[in-house]
Amino acid sequence: MADDVEPLLFKVTLGNLRPLNGAASDALKALTDGSMVRVEIKRTQGNIKRMGWYWVMLKIVLENISDAFEGGMTTRMLHKWLLRKSGHAKPVVSRKTGEVIDYEYPSISFANMPEHQRAEYVDDAAAVLAKALGVEPQVLMEESKQRAG
Repeated sequence: MADDVEPLLFKVTLGNLRPLNGAASDALKALTDGSMVRVEIKRTQGNIKRMGWYWVMLKIVLENISDAFEGGMTTRMLHKWLLRKSGHAKPVVSRKTGEVIDYEYPSISFANMPEHQRAEYVDDAAAVLAKALGVEPQVLMEESKQRAG
């Protein structure tokens, strides 16, 4: 099972790493002054902006429909629900009882999903989420892009 999470994106500016998205900013805020951390440097590939605003889009949805859930709903849980709803997640079925025990979640990462499939997945997810919010998909996408920077 792949474990998709919002990437921590930074840009090198004057020899320093500057956060490019909310996840990176939040990760830095969680550190205390003088903290030592390990960083793995990887160059980005594919449409990194699409991936960034996808996760922002999930946050926007949760901000606006948080009262629709009992318990704590997270962007990761919403992401998994979208994978199931879109047919990307494959059920793990008990051979004895025939019941669905869990799901095998594919990764939408650059290494695991071609860019054209990821673009289609994100567009479909935006349509589903926009419907839940009662707005047009383009409105949700534009707001996500604006917040993602």
